[in-house]
Amino acid sequence: MESNRTHLFALQARLNMMSLSLLIGALSLCVAQEEGYSEETSWIEASSTNLLQFGQALRDSQPECGHLTVEACDPRANAFCSNNCRIHTHGADCYRPVPDVMAEHPGEDGYCYFNATAFWVSYSGPNPHFEKEAAEGVLFLRGPSYKGLNTGPLLAYSFEDAVNLTTYADSAHYLYDDLYAYSLGFLQGQGLDPKWMKNSSKWISISREKCDEIQAKFAFEKEELVLADWLDFNMVISAMTMCSAGMNISYMDADILRAAGWKSPTDCKPVTSRDFAKHHY
Repeated sequence: MESNRTHLFALQARLNMMSLSLLIGALSLCVAQEEGYSEETSWIEASSTNLLQFGQALRDSQPECGHLTVEACDPRANAFCSNNCRIHTHGADCYRPVPDVMAEHPGEDGYCYFNATAFWVSYSGPNPHFEKEAAEGVLFLRGPSYKGLNTGPLLAYSFEDAVNLTTYADSAHYLYDDLYAYSLGFLQGQGLDPKWMKNSSKWISISREKCDEIQAKFAFEKEELVLADWLDFNMVISAMTMCSAGMNISYMDADILRAAGWKSPTDCKPVTSRDFAKHHY
């Protein structure tokens, strides 16, 4: 399974107000802990520093957007810079259903409103450039461990009814994102044409259609759509994804393992398509 990551990151770049989706970054720190990649850890820390610097510039140019109240990530999050709601200007709304929050702010962009709640939730402005943002997202998320196509370890996933589902983990986040994209139907060959990104209106329309399809299939209650829960569950999904890949993740935080139902590589709870769909939606 070789994913066209452009599809995933570009589609996630901008959704409608109800559909605030998240990019995956914290998994790299998880892999760094397992394999001792000090480069990966430094990369994550540098990324969060860049977010804080960008946040200051955003406050100057677009003060209506949400931002942190201090110049540091919240150390109480369950992964590095993964939940800053406690120190965010709209922090109280992180703990309410997103549909209710955005209904009170018609016309506002959810990424602007919740900007910097995690280091991968970053508002880039009102005029999307999906093709450019997708390419930048792919290059950014590769990190220093990336050595080239199909150079990483080969992983085999146990995922619902899929048969012979494998991928090369060329970069840390591929462990999570390849299966994530596959489950959503966003991989190369699953129906999306990257040329559509050149037309922003078309790409936004496709995004809305995909979100409508997800809701029609899974019927999420609005009480399930709470940003703080999404942010905290990111690392739980990571653990469940690595369960699906048969990996030993005993080094991870005990609370995350408990929430993920992980006891050992052979006694754990694999991730489901509903888990991924809720995270994206």
